[in-house]
Amino acid sequence: MNNKLLSDDRQLLLGQKIHQYFFISALVTIFTLGCMWGAINLLLIGLEESFHGIDYSWVLAHGHAMVFGFVGLFIMGFSYRALPHFKGTTLWNPLLALSTLPLMIAGILLQAYAHVIAPRQPYLSLGIFAGILQIVAVAIFIVVIVRTLRNAPTGGKKDGFAFSALSWFLIAAILNPIIFWLFESAATQEKFLFNVSSFNIPYRDIQTLGIAVMMILGVSLHILPRAYGLRNPSHGWKRFLLWGMNGAVLFGVISFTAGMTTGVHWWHAANGISYIIILVAAIGTPIQFRLFSRLPAGYSDRSLKFIRAAYCWFIVAALLLVFGPYYMFGIYLPMTGGENPFSHAYFGAYRHALTVGFIMMMIVAISSKVVPGFANVDVRKTNSLWAVFILLNLGNTWRITSQILTDFYPEAFRFIGFSGFIELTALSLWGYELIRNIQAGKRIQKETFLVK
Repeated sequence: MNNKLLSDDRQLLLGQKIHQYFFISALVTIFTLGCMWGAINLLLIGLEESFHGIDYSWVLAHGHAMVFGFVGLFIMGFSYRALPHFKGTTLWNPLLALSTLPLMIAGILLQAYAHVIAPRQPYLSLGIFAGILQIVAVAIFIVVIVRTLRNAPTGGKKDGFAFSALSWFLIAAILNPIIFWLFESAATQEKFLFNVSSFNIPYRDIQTLGIAVMMILGVSLHILPRAYGLRNPSHGWKRFLLWGMNGAVLFGVISFTAGMTTGVHWWHAANGISYIIILVAAIGTPIQFRLFSRLPAGYSDRSLKFIRAAYCWFIVAALLLVFGPYYMFGIYLPMTGGENPFSHAYFGAYRHALTVGFIMMMIVAISSKVVPGFANVDVRKTNSLWAVFILLNLGNTWRITSQILTDFYPEAFRFIGFSGFIELTALSLWGYELIRNIQAGKRIQKETFLVK
């Protein structure tokens, strides 16, 4: 009996600190395969004065590490720790939950290596095996979260955003080895270009809009009114966000893929519907929260400025997306005299506004709020993170502006490479502060245990 109680206590303790392992692993990803590699890639692009100046396999490996290794691990760690806390329950089977971390790390590392060695064998079998490891990890993650929510006193009836993000996560994991095969095993350059142009954008939309944005919107609806005293959005708006955003992602993926694979351009025109829905969601959500209104006394802290900036970047990203067709046909083609109505620079700028401006900014914001809370550290006594805030926004603005300018002024390539290192510096400062709070929490926990 005593052994069982001891085991239960250990499981409970693991559930309370499990997020730390995932967050630290995500930080390691940033400074290796993630932002560090991305900054180096961007510097090489600037030196070569071309977005084709580096091996595209490097871009794929970096992109996957950022989405699954950084964003994915943060979502998993946050979900394991915060969702049970929000729902008034405990994490179901913490040991099983922890097993997803080595599976994800192994899968990401093996897949990055497979990208780098392609087309040398055993790149294909290694890449597919890595994808299978990540499918298993995501499937276990979903089982653990679903069982946890099912055990909660309030049930899972109001968890539509979480279940949506989980569903998109599983879809992305299942598609991952297929995408790897399509991109890395194309027999000819023409086939490779067709596969990338047809399937890369919808796949990234599933990862960024389906997984990350849906999870962020769900977390915002729970945290912002409670933790910051902001207005609780109406039920009608919540239903619009849930069904509208899911519908926009699904229709966008189908219409874009259909347009590229069939050559029927009406599909691309119809795709604009999803862009408009995303723009409405981006503009309307902060309005619903009254995000920029004066807060009640005692609610403001260091994370609020990141949340406000993040939603501004969400609007910028949505505007770039909606304006994209006009830019491609009305500005890019006439001014450059090209034949292909697609600007890699412009679309990359949109993607960066979404991933760094909105998704990463919200990760910094929420982690800066909850990590001290979970560690029993007074957030009002922590670092203000103003340097992180300024550098992250500066780097993102620099990257987006200079990237679009490369369409018309090759000289802009000289400046684009610096933006990645500005962002990397910001994330280094944030990561240092995050680890400091985790360590402070361990000291507080140890002192509390000794007193008892």
